[in-house]
Amino acid sequence: MKKQELGTVISNIQAAKNLHFIKIRIPEIAPLLRPGNFISILPPAQSGAFLRRPFSVADVSGDTITLVIKAIGKATAAITGLAAGDRAEIMGPLGHGYPEFDRNKKIWLIGGGTGIASLLFLESGRKGCQDRLLWGGRTKDEIPEACNIPCRCFISTDDGTAGEKGTSIDVAKKWLKTERPDIIVSCGPRGLLKAVKQLSAETSIPAWISTEEFMACGMGACAGCAVPLEKGGYAKACADGPVFKAEEVIL
Repeated sequence: MKKQELGTVISNIQAAKNLHFIKIRIPEIAPLLRPGNFISILPPAQSGAFLRRPFSVADVSGDTITLVIKAIGKATAAITGLAAGDRAEIMGPLGHGYPEFDRNKKIWLIGGGTGIASLLFLESGRKGCQDRLLWGGRTKDEIPEACNIPCRCFISTDDGTAGEKGTSIDVAKKWLKTERPDIIVSCGPRGLLKAVKQLSAETSIPAWISTEEFMACGMGACAGCAVPLEKGGYAKACADGPVFKAEEVIL
Protein backbone atom coordinates (compact mmCIF):
# COMPACT_ATOMS: atom_id res chain seq x y z
CA MET A 1 0.00 0.00 0.00
CA LYS A 2 1.50 3.29 -1.14
CA LYS A 3 1.97 6.06 1.40
CA GLN A 4 3.10 9.65 1.14
CA GLU A 5 5.31 10.94 3.90
CA LEU A 6 7.51 13.90 4.74
CA GLY A 7 10.87 12.34 5.47
CA THR A 8 13.78 13.76 7.43
CA VAL A 9 17.33 13.51 6.12
CA ILE A 10 19.56 11.88 8.73
CA SER A 11 22.86 11.99 6.85
CA ASN A 12 24.28 12.64 3.41
CA ILE A 13 27.71 11.21 2.60
CA GLN A 14 29.48 11.76 -0.69
CA ALA A 15 31.04 8.35 -1.34
CA ALA A 16 32.45 8.97 -4.83
CA LYS A 17 32.32 11.59 -7.58
CA ASN A 18 28.73 12.93 -7.63
CA LEU A 19 27.63 9.77 -5.76
CA HIS A 20 25.85 10.14 -2.43
CA PHE A 21 24.60 7.74 0.22
CA ILE A 22 21.61 9.45 1.81
CA LYS A 23 19.78 8.21 4.90
CA ILE A 24 16.20 9.39 5.37
CA ARG A 25 13.83 8.65 8.23
CA ILE A 26 10.37 7.65 6.99
CA PRO A 27 8.73 5.63 9.80
CA GLU A 28 5.51 4.93 7.89
CA ILE A 29 7.05 3.77 4.62
CA ALA A 30 10.29 2.10 5.73
CA PRO A 31 8.73 -1.03 7.32
CA LEU A 32 6.78 -1.72 4.12
CA LEU A 33 9.77 -1.79 1.78
CA ARG A 34 11.17 -5.00 0.30
CA PRO A 35 14.27 -5.53 -1.90
CA GLY A 36 13.57 -4.26 -5.39
CA ASN A 37 10.96 -1.73 -4.29
CA PHE A 38 11.62 1.93 -4.95
CA ILE A 39 10.46 5.25 -3.62
CA SER A 40 9.92 8.59 -5.36
CA ILE A 41 11.08 11.97 -4.09
CA LEU A 42 9.68 15.38 -4.94
CA PRO A 43 12.77 17.49 -5.75
CA PRO A 44 13.35 20.66 -3.72
CA ALA A 45 11.52 23.67 -5.15
CA GLN A 46 14.75 25.47 -6.06
CA SER A 47 15.54 22.75 -8.60
CA GLY A 48 12.68 23.92 -10.82
CA ALA A 49 11.63 20.28 -11.32
CA PHE A 50 8.02 19.31 -10.75
CA LEU A 51 8.07 15.57 -11.38
CA ARG A 52 9.06 13.11 -8.69
CA ARG A 53 12.28 11.17 -9.19
CA PRO A 54 12.40 7.40 -8.53
CA PHE A 55 15.19 5.79 -6.51
CA SER A 56 15.84 2.19 -5.57
CA VAL A 57 16.26 1.52 -1.87
CA ALA A 58 19.70 0.28 -0.80
CA ASP A 59 18.93 -0.50 2.83
CA VAL A 60 16.27 -0.33 5.52
CA SER A 61 17.23 -0.08 9.16
CA GLY A 62 14.29 0.44 11.50
CA ASP A 63 12.50 3.56 10.31
CA THR A 64 15.38 4.76 8.13
CA ILE A 65 16.23 4.02 4.51
CA THR A 66 19.45 4.46 2.57
CA LEU A 67 19.51 5.66 -1.01
CA VAL A 68 22.38 5.71 -3.51
CA ILE A 69 21.94 8.77 -5.70
CA LYS A 70 24.12 10.23 -8.44
CA ALA A 71 23.79 13.91 -9.30
CA ILE A 72 23.23 14.00 -13.06
CA GLY A 73 20.83 16.92 -13.49
CA LYS A 74 19.22 19.82 -11.64
CA ALA A 75 16.70 17.64 -9.80
CA THR A 76 19.15 15.00 -8.60
CA ALA A 77 21.75 17.67 -7.80
CA ALA A 78 19.18 19.38 -5.56
CA ILE A 79 18.34 16.09 -3.85
CA THR A 80 22.00 15.21 -3.26
CA GLY A 81 22.36 18.70 -1.83
CA LEU A 82 19.99 17.95 1.04
CA ALA A 83 21.59 18.15 4.47
CA ALA A 84 20.81 16.50 7.80
CA GLY A 85 17.55 17.91 9.13
CA ASP A 86 16.16 18.82 5.72
CA ARG A 87 12.74 17.44 4.78
CA ALA A 88 11.70 15.68 1.59
CA GLU A 89 8.30 14.52 0.35
CA ILE A 90 8.48 10.80 -0.35
CA MET A 91 6.07 8.25 -1.79
CA GLY A 92 6.37 4.48 -1.46
CA PRO A 93 6.70 1.63 -1.50
CA LEU A 94 6.47 1.45 -5.29
CA GLY A 95 6.93 -1.39 -7.75
CA HIS A 96 7.28 -5.14 -7.43
CA GLY A 97 10.61 -6.34 -6.07
CA TYR A 98 12.72 -9.48 -6.22
CA PRO A 99 11.28 -12.87 -5.33
CA GLU A 100 12.47 -14.54 -2.13
CA PHE A 101 15.40 -16.56 -3.40
CA ASP A 102 16.31 -19.85 -1.73
CA ARG A 103 19.14 -19.21 0.72
CA ASN A 104 20.84 -22.40 -0.46
CA LYS A 105 21.16 -20.97 -3.96
CA LYS A 106 24.34 -19.18 -4.98
CA ILE A 107 23.57 -15.79 -6.52
CA TRP A 108 25.79 -13.48 -8.49
CA LEU A 109 24.59 -9.90 -8.17
CA ILE A 110 25.85 -7.62 -10.94
CA GLY A 111 25.30 -3.89 -10.52
CA GLY A 112 26.19 -0.92 -12.65
CA GLY A 113 26.32 2.61 -11.22
CA THR A 114 23.47 3.41 -8.85
CA GLY A 115 21.84 0.16 -9.95
CA ILE A 116 23.84 -1.33 -7.11
CA ALA A 117 21.25 0.00 -4.64
CA SER A 118 18.57 -2.66 -4.93
CA LEU A 119 21.24 -5.37 -4.96
CA LEU A 120 22.66 -4.10 -1.68
CA PHE A 121 19.18 -4.29 -0.14
CA LEU A 122 18.63 -7.80 -1.50
CA GLU A 123 21.98 -9.01 -0.23
CA SER A 124 21.52 -7.52 3.24
CA GLY A 125 18.98 -10.25 3.97
CA ARG A 126 21.22 -13.07 2.72
CA LYS A 127 24.02 -12.99 5.28
CA GLY A 128 25.94 -16.25 5.31
CA CYS A 129 25.05 -17.12 1.71
CA GLN A 130 27.71 -17.91 -0.89
CA ASP A 131 26.86 -14.96 -3.07
CA ARG A 132 29.10 -12.63 -5.01
CA LEU A 133 28.37 -8.97 -5.66
CA LEU A 134 30.07 -7.21 -8.53
CA TRP A 135 29.95 -3.42 -8.70
CA GLY A 136 30.97 -2.12 -12.10
CA GLY A 137 31.80 1.40 -13.22
CA ARG A 138 33.70 3.21 -15.92
CA THR A 139 36.44 4.55 -13.63
CA LYS A 140 37.40 4.50 -9.95
CA ASP A 141 35.72 7.89 -9.50
CA GLU A 142 32.32 6.23 -9.84
CA ILE A 143 32.77 3.65 -7.09
CA PRO A 144 33.32 4.09 -3.32
CA GLU A 145 36.67 2.91 -1.99
CA ALA A 146 35.06 0.34 0.30
CA CYS A 147 32.08 -1.99 0.02
CA ASN A 148 30.74 -2.43 3.54
CA ILE A 149 28.29 -5.22 2.77
CA PRO A 150 27.76 -8.76 4.09
CA CYS A 151 28.86 -10.73 1.01
CA ARG A 152 31.94 -11.03 -1.15
CA CYS A 153 32.18 -7.70 -2.96
CA PHE A 154 34.17 -7.23 -6.14
CA ILE A 155 34.89 -4.14 -8.21
CA SER A 156 35.43 -3.75 -11.93
CA THR A 157 36.15 -0.65 -13.98
CA ASP A 158 36.26 -0.24 -17.73
CA ASP A 159 39.65 1.50 -17.55
CA GLY A 160 41.15 -0.70 -14.83
CA THR A 161 41.67 2.14 -12.35
CA ALA A 162 39.94 0.12 -9.61
CA GLY A 163 39.37 -3.60 -9.22
CA GLU A 164 39.50 -5.83 -12.27
CA LYS A 165 39.78 -4.20 -15.68
CA GLY A 166 36.79 -4.70 -17.94
CA THR A 167 33.04 -4.53 -17.84
CA SER A 168 30.96 -6.40 -15.30
CA ILE A 169 30.09 -8.98 -17.93
CA ASP A 170 33.77 -9.45 -18.83
CA VAL A 171 34.49 -10.27 -15.19
CA ALA A 172 31.46 -12.54 -14.83
CA LYS A 173 32.60 -14.54 -17.87
CA LYS A 174 36.03 -14.98 -16.25
CA TRP A 175 34.38 -16.29 -13.11
CA LEU A 176 32.35 -18.76 -15.15
CA LYS A 177 35.55 -20.52 -16.17
CA THR A 178 35.93 -21.87 -12.62
CA GLU A 179 32.49 -21.70 -10.98
CA ARG A 180 28.84 -21.22 -11.77
CA PRO A 181 26.00 -19.52 -9.87
CA ASP A 182 22.46 -20.80 -9.58
CA ILE A 183 20.97 -17.38 -10.33
CA ILE A 184 22.13 -14.02 -11.68
CA VAL A 185 20.48 -10.81 -10.50
CA SER A 186 21.30 -7.47 -12.08
CA CYS A 187 20.35 -3.81 -12.01
CA GLY A 188 21.90 -1.01 -13.98
CA PRO A 189 22.04 0.61 -17.42
CA ARG A 190 20.19 -1.00 -20.32
CA GLY A 191 23.46 -2.16 -21.92
CA LEU A 192 24.34 -4.13 -18.80
CA LEU A 193 20.89 -5.70 -18.56
CA LYS A 194 20.98 -6.66 -22.22
CA ALA A 195 24.36 -8.34 -21.70
CA VAL A 196 23.07 -10.19 -18.63
CA LYS A 197 20.08 -11.44 -20.59
CA GLN A 198 22.38 -12.72 -23.33
CA LEU A 199 24.68 -14.37 -20.79
CA SER A 200 21.68 -16.05 -19.19
CA ALA A 201 20.54 -17.40 -22.54
CA GLU A 202 24.02 -18.68 -23.40
CA THR A 203 24.58 -20.43 -20.06
CA SER A 204 20.99 -21.41 -19.11
CA ILE A 205 21.49 -19.64 -15.76
CA PRO A 206 18.19 -18.01 -14.71
CA ALA A 207 18.48 -14.22 -14.47
CA TRP A 208 16.37 -11.53 -12.87
CA ILE A 209 16.85 -7.90 -13.84
CA SER A 210 15.63 -4.62 -12.39
CA THR A 211 15.02 -2.10 -15.16
CA GLU A 212 15.91 1.59 -14.93
CA GLU A 213 13.32 3.18 -17.18
CA PHE A 214 12.43 6.87 -17.02
CA MET A 215 9.32 7.29 -14.89
CA ALA A 216 7.10 10.34 -14.95
CA CYS A 217 4.50 9.27 -12.39
CA GLY A 218 5.93 6.06 -10.88
CA MET A 219 2.46 4.64 -10.30
CA GLY A 220 1.39 3.22 -13.66
CA ALA A 221 -0.80 6.10 -14.79
CA CYS A 222 1.25 7.63 -17.59
CA ALA A 223 2.79 4.53 -19.26
CA GLY A 224 6.00 6.47 -19.80
CA CYS A 225 8.09 3.55 -18.54
CA ALA A 226 6.69 0.88 -20.86
CA VAL A 227 8.93 -2.17 -21.37
CA PRO A 228 8.32 -4.40 -24.45
CA LEU A 229 7.69 -8.07 -23.69
CA GLU A 230 8.91 -11.10 -25.61
CA LYS A 231 5.38 -12.50 -25.68
CA GLY A 232 4.07 -9.27 -27.18
CA GLY A 233 2.66 -6.11 -25.64
CA TYR A 234 4.18 -4.05 -22.91
CA ALA A 235 4.62 -3.97 -19.15
CA LYS A 236 4.96 -0.87 -17.00
CA ALA A 237 8.29 -0.84 -15.20
CA CYS A 238 6.87 1.11 -12.28
CA ALA A 239 3.76 -0.99 -11.67
CA ASP A 240 4.54 -4.42 -13.15
CA GLY A 241 8.26 -4.23 -12.39
CA PRO A 242 10.83 -2.89 -12.12
CA VAL A 243 11.99 -6.49 -11.57
CA PHE A 244 11.44 -8.99 -14.38
CA LYS A 245 12.81 -12.34 -15.46
CA ALA A 246 15.40 -11.48 -18.11
CA GLU A 247 13.79 -13.84 -20.60
CA GLU A 248 10.48 -12.00 -20.37
CA VAL A 249 11.53 -8.57 -21.64
CA ILE A 250 13.00 -7.13 -24.83
CA LEU A 251 16.03 -4.95 -24.19
